[in-house]
Amino acid sequence: MNDSLSLAFHGAARTVTGSRHLVRFGARRLLFDCGLYQGHRDEAEHINRTFGFAPADVDAVVISHAHLDHTGNLPTLTAQGYRGPIHMTPATADLARVLLADSAFLMAKDVEHVNQRGNHGRPPRHVLYTADDVEDTLARIETHGYHAPWSPLPGVGATYHDAGHILGSAITTLEFASGARTLRLCMVGDLGRPRRPILRDPETPPAPDVLVLESTYGDRHHADEAATIEGLADVVRRTAGRRGRLLVPAFAVGRTQELVATLHDLMVADRIPDLPVFVDSPMARNATAVFAHHPECFDAETLEHFRKGDGEPFGFARLRYVGTPDESRALDERREPCIIVSASGMCEGGRVVHHLQHALGDARNTVLFVGYQADGTLGRRLREGAQTVNVLGEPVRVRAEIAGLDGFSAHADQAELLAWVATLKPAPRTIFLVHGDLEPATTLAELLRTRTGAAVHVPETGQEFELWT
Repeated sequence: MNDSLSLAFHGAARTVTGSRHLVRFGARRLLFDCGLYQGHRDEAEHINRTFGFAPADVDAVVISHAHLDHTGNLPTLTAQGYRGPIHMTPATADLARVLLADSAFLMAKDVEHVNQRGNHGRPPRHVLYTADDVEDTLARIETHGYHAPWSPLPGVGATYHDAGHILGSAITTLEFASGARTLRLCMVGDLGRPRRPILRDPETPPAPDVLVLESTYGDRHHADEAATIEGLADVVRRTAGRRGRLLVPAFAVGRTQELVATLHDLMVADRIPDLPVFVDSPMARNATAVFAHHPECFDAETLEHFRKGDGEPFGFARLRYVGTPDESRALDERREPCIIVSASGMCEGGRVVHHLQHALGDARNTVLFVGYQADGTLGRRLREGAQTVNVLGEPVRVRAEIAGLDGFSAHADQAELLAWVATLKPAPRTIFLVHGDLEPATTLAELLRTRTGAAVHVPETGQEFELWT
């Protein structure tokens, strides 16, 4: 008798954060990714505390990569009763140790700040999880290298392939066997882009029967590399000409390292002024150290630079990693032009929020966004042209220039997603699009139906699909 096989979408369905997908295989349960939902505080609080299934009933967790919208709710899962293994690549494991500890710390600071302000008369808030919950989570990690088969559940084989998104990111192939039936399920997580600095291009796994694919940029195309780099140079020159500061909210893992390498190249080529560059994110500093321990993930060019031992591409003479909170606060008192790269990338926490509080009101300054801004985040409100925003509970008038460069995105755009799917031969018979707002997901779905002939679904939160056909 065949075991049942189904897939339910409990996060990142018609939105771009909080990835959480539950596979039911007979009596077993496998959770793919367990990310934080990032958005309005009250909405995020509810979504992140509510799983839609009992964590204690899950038998295994498989992680695609370390970004918090894919790993950041793991400690909540363990705090609510999960006791099984958590599978990921070695580089993802090292990054997760940095990101989850930092997440717990920032969460505690945020809750403390909100409660001190009185929370508008509502009951005191509580953290989603503690540092002890993080330690319990990290103790459950089991690692697997690319191309090395392993088994998360009886009757299920798994293999990781390089997704090219961030260090250690993986495309996961799951092979299910029950009776005479077999099915190959490919869970992409986030798909990277070809020909980007530092990391290898995304790999093509064995063609799956069922594909779960991101759709963040399903209706858009990134600017080409030359235009993106010139756009960055132009923003730097323009801001320096006003004697202002350039503030770049950037994800600590991947985006910061790529941006630093690009700024270095521009300065060496005399295409931008020789300005001091500050990376004000303890997490970014620690993440960069993880990069240095995993050269097996680098592309050939980066590996050659790295082996020369000259510090590239992660550090150069003009670069300073900011350490203490006092050093961070001192940056806002600087009068000379400079570049500050700080997390978080969507401006929902971390040191960048304090820098925004000081930078937004000065017309000489520029805030440059180099990544996707989810609906409901402070970053999205700024990119959409808000004239006044609340920062740390206080209204701030926006006088600074707000700029954006999507070409630095680590997510494949529409053309790159379609090109990657075209490498899967034969084409999947079923495709599910997740990790994208409804409009880009719907646009991409129509294109994929035409080009592959697959049944393409854009699932709603909580929707479950039978996979055997």
